Amino acid sequence: MTISTSLGSVIPVNGPLDATNKFFNANFGTNGQACVTCHQPAEGFTIHVNFINNTFAASNGTNPLFRPNDTANNPSVTTVSADDYSLFLNLGVIRIGKTFGVTPPLIVPNFSAVAADQDTITRFASPDVFPLTTDPQQQFAVGGSAAHPTLSLFRRPLVNTNVHLDSSVLWDGGASIDNIRGQVKGAATTLLLAPSPNDADADQVAEFMLGVFSDQVFDASAALPKGAGLLSARGALGGVSNLVALALGPNAPCTSFLSNPCVSGGVGSDIFNAWANLPGGPNGTNAARLSVARGQDIFNNKTLHVPADLQAQLGSASIHCTTCHRTKNVGNNPSVTFFVRVGTDSIEILNGLVAAGHPELQAVVERVKTLPQYCLRPTSDTTAGACGTHLTDVITTDPGRAMVSGNIADVGKFKPPILRGLAARSPYFHAGAAGEIEFVVDFYNARFNIGLNDQEKIDLIAFLETF
Repeated sequence: MTISTSLGSVIPVNGPLDATNKFFNANFGTNGQACVTCHQPAEGFTIHVNFINNTFAASNGTNPLFRPNDTANNPSVTTVSADDYSLFLNLGVIRIGKTFGVTPPLIVPNFSAVAADQDTITRFASPDVFPLTTDPQQQFAVGGSAAHPTLSLFRRPLVNTNVHLDSSVLWDGGASIDNIRGQVKGAATTLLLAPSPNDADADQVAEFMLGVFSDQVFDASAALPKGAGLLSARGALGGVSNLVALALGPNAPCTSFLSNPCVSGGVGSDIFNAWANLPGGPNGTNAARLSVARGQDIFNNKTLHVPADLQAQLGSASIHCTTCHRTKNVGNNPSVTFFVRVGTDSIEILNGLVAAGHPELQAVVERVKTLPQYCLRPTSDTTAGACGTHLTDVITTDPGRAMVSGNIADVGKFKPPILRGLAARSPYFHAGAAGEIEFVVDFYNARFNIGLNDQEKIDLIAFLETF
């Protein structure tokens, strides 16, 4: 099945979506939600802040979208108010109760984790403390929630189409691309509160995820008000038909998916090469298309200067956008082990960028401040003192990959997600730190000292809005 997304609408290409698939069935779990609840086709297979707020207002918070176990700030909440669901309403994030202590397959973490401040306990854990021992997401695990203490991590629902092109599942790679059934069953148990999802139902959803492709086909806003128009016009290779041909053709990009072995296909993007030399003045469709092509060149070739704290992770003092977003014409990374901490989990890092002369990022700081704050300490440090008082302590809003690997060195690391159809996926980053693509560009420009001028920012935004 292929579908095309255009400015938030969904247009069936090869017939309608199979509404009988368990992906759409609220009886898959027990809390009234289905996979589609947070992965709406008309929302680009995610959900946006406007949609969430409109649904809340129309239903007074009674819609199945609003459930204490996964969209409330605190899973013990017994009321339904805007304050109870503020992170969902403002950042578009759902709560993941990530187990802490012993992570499958029996990895004992080399760090401890506690709330970094009383406000985090009051807003997100009370009457419990972190790690939570009364998390409904773990009620069906062996021994119940008390035997599986959790941290509450708030993350954007990733688009669960185009999975055939992905290399790892979930922001932290906590599930294997070669075991989508397991990922679906885990999500059904913790988010949909399904006591014992069966293999057949999970396989239906897995088949949907691996067999549906979606992409933006038309742009009405990039660079100039009239936009670039049809993304497959004048020889360009945007749109879902070209994406499917890429995914299933003989030159499919390198991924780790077992049925799609890696082949040499280059890196970056050449989708809009045909627009690089179009005739055109300062206005109109061709001007927008020229801007997109210039943005593609920036994405492929502009030098990013790696800050000192990231050089060990990235192995170089200078990189390109394509170093992380490597898979050609897709934008994720083909490695199942590639995760990086860019810093949107850290108020300290973000405040440092603002103080260094980037006041445009203050809006990002304010969004991140609304998230819970956790303090992690390596177990090798046995000296006395509250967490947060040692140089080895790490403050973060989300330990990220560290909750899977058990390694404190992986704090705040996440995978580079697929970028195709990015315009339909705001807000951005794992926890919605950036409300618009312009703030994504501002963040990378500051964090990696790219030195983009105003026109280059416009061009890069234009490319990302059409990729």
